[in-house]
Amino acid sequence: MMVVCGLAACKKTVVTPGLFGKWELRNEVGGIAGIDSNYKAGNGTVMQFNSDSTYQHYIKGKLYNQGTFHIETVYPPSSPYDEIFYNGNTSGQYLKLSGTQLVIGEDYDDGIAATYQKIAN
Repeated sequence: MMVVCGLAACKKTVVTPGLFGKWELRNEVGGIAGIDSNYKAGNGTVMQFNSDSTYQHYIKGKLYNQGTFHIETVYPPSSPYDEIFYNGNTSGQYLKLSGTQLVIGEDYDDGIAATYQKIAN
């Protein structure tokens, strides 16, 4: 099993309790246009992650998207990282949780990394 994991990235579903709560968008960076946008507190673009593995995504205070999510730790040969998967999708997004800061996505290869600040549990 370890040899297989070493040759290909293995994944393991994980629970990330610190993720639960409301997170407000503070910065977006990357993309083909090279955006670097900062957002003030109270902007209303919020991700809410619930302990029952559901989420709600609000833009300017209005519900934009909702559904289920799960997190997997990916173990490539280099260094492990977490990915978040929405609504049963098989393609995930990079996820990094550090205290009250959350980054979803990455600006590698024209992607966009969004940084959120925790605003409520």
